[in-house]
Amino acid sequence: MCLGRRGCLFEFCGGALPAKWLWRICLSQYEARSVDFTNGEFRENQRRVENLISAAKDLSVGPPAQIELSQDVFRAAVVFLHSSLEEIVRNLYVQRLPNVQNRESLNKIPLLTDPPNIRPAQILLGQLAQFRGQFVENVIVGSIEAYVSSFNLNNTTQLAQSLQLLEIEVVKLEEYFPELNRLMARRHQIVHQMDRTNELDPLTVPLSPIDVATVNRWKLTLEEFAAALFVLYGEPV
Repeated sequence: MCLGRRGCLFEFCGGALPAKWLWRICLSQYEARSVDFTNGEFRENQRRVENLISAAKDLSVGPPAQIELSQDVFRAAVVFLHSSLEEIVRNLYVQRLPNVQNRESLNKIPLLTDPPNIRPAQILLGQLAQFRGQFVENVIVGSIEAYVSSFNLNNTTQLAQSLQLLEIEVVKLEEYFPELNRLMARRHQIVHQMDRTNELDPLTVPLSPIDVATVNRWKLTLEEFAAALFVLYGEPV
C-alpha cells in the first residue's frame, strides 16, 4: 500500500518544489484522493460481499447438501465484512496518522525496522543512521505502513483505541459498536472455532446456523459506520 508515501505524493503533484512547500500545496489534494481510494475500495469489497450473499441465497433453496454449502458461503461473507472493516482502519492509519497533532499517537507505532507486534522502544541515534538521505515523513509513513501490515481488530474496544489514535471522535460512532462487536465475535468463531460455540472441543457441538437477515444486518451496519467515519475523517487533525 503506497497511499502515504511522500514519493507518491510528489509524483501525484508533478512538481519539483522543495518538499515542505510541495507538502503544503498538495496536502488537500492528496487527502481527497486518499479518502476517495478508501471509499472506493470499501465499495468494491462490499460488492464482493453482496455477490456472496446472493450466491448463498440461491444455494439455500436446493437440496440439503446445497443448503449446507449456502451456510458456508454466508460465513465467508462474514469474514469478508470483517476484512473490509480492518482495511478501512488500515488505510486511515496511513492517511491520517502522519499528520495528527498528538505525538503520543505516533509514539505507539514501532520504528520501521522494528517488529510491528512489539511495544515501541526508545530510538537511539545509531538506529537513525540507516535512514540517511530520506525524508523524515518517509520514515514515519514507512513505519506506519509496516505496522498496519499485521494490524487486526478483534473487538470494538480495539476499534475505539485505533480511532482515538487517529484523533477521531469515537463517541459519534459508538451507536454502531454493538452490531460490529457481534460481527467481529462471529468472525472469530468462524475462523478459529469452525463456527462452533465450544472453543476447547468444537467437534462436540454442531455448527452455529447463520441466515441472510443476520449477514445483511451486519453489512448495513458496516456501511453506515463507514459513511459516518468518512464524514469524521474529513474534519482536520
